[in-house]
Amino acid sequence: MVITVKILKFLPLLLLLSCIDLMIQEEKINSLYFKGGSWIEFGKLDSMKLESNDFTLQFWVSGGEVDTNEAPAIFSIIDSTDRITLALLRDANQSNILTTIINSNVTPSEFSWLDWSDPDNFYLISILFSDSKGIKLYIDSTKIFSDEKFIDVVGNMLNIGAIVNKTRTIRENFWYGYIDEVRFWNTRLADSTITFQYAHPEKLGDYYRYTYYDSLIGLWRFNWDKPLSTIEDESDFDNDGTIYTLKGFSVELSEKGAQ
Repeated sequence: MVITVKILKFLPLLLLLSCIDLMIQEEKINSLYFKGGSWIEFGKLDSMKLESNDFTLQFWVSGGEVDTNEAPAIFSIIDSTDRITLALLRDANQSNILTTIINSNVTPSEFSWLDWSDPDNFYLISILFSDSKGIKLYIDSTKIFSDEKFIDVVGNMLNIGAIVNKTRTIRENFWYGYIDEVRFWNTRLADSTITFQYAHPEKLGDYYRYTYYDSLIGLWRFNWDKPLSTIEDESDFDNDGTIYTLKGFSVELSEKGAQ
């Protein structure tokens, strides 16, 4: 088992970015396919919240072929000193490992039923965190991890698909796989809610319409009909994200998705 979380700093002059390089290959678009060198960048988490410091971050996500020895990151939350507050990664060489980074502490976990090598197997990842109530991590409807550590996100940046800092002098551990939908809640979801979401992905993906009282502060779907560089927030809180790709890389629009 090899878990490589590399944090490198690059000179700003070497940071060659295109805002987006998307390739359309299929007609019905359900997800984004990441092949390294790309990520979605959001603003500071504390600027998104409504009231509480309780959060749930969710993904419908699957894996695929990996062309790196670094552990691909589903997401990362990094503070103003470039310290990793919270991150979730798959292993580059072993398909049944999920790694958590909590306040820079790295913990890999192995699950016999987990298979990141199958791009058609989408998982609902739910991670609950707070500055006062500890952490819970679910895959589908099963709680697989809990920790009493508190997470303070004041001044922290959220990135999907990589470990990236505010100045983009750190850009590592790029995701390989598909991301169907991302949700960010300003509350800790109940077990029953997560179970329902896993059992009915279509209700929360295509048809369900959220309200202010759901505490949903970010909803990013990828059911596009054309390439976009801005990921529009469908929760009506205008927490839009931006896709970035390094030179020579691209993100594909795909029909694959959670069923």
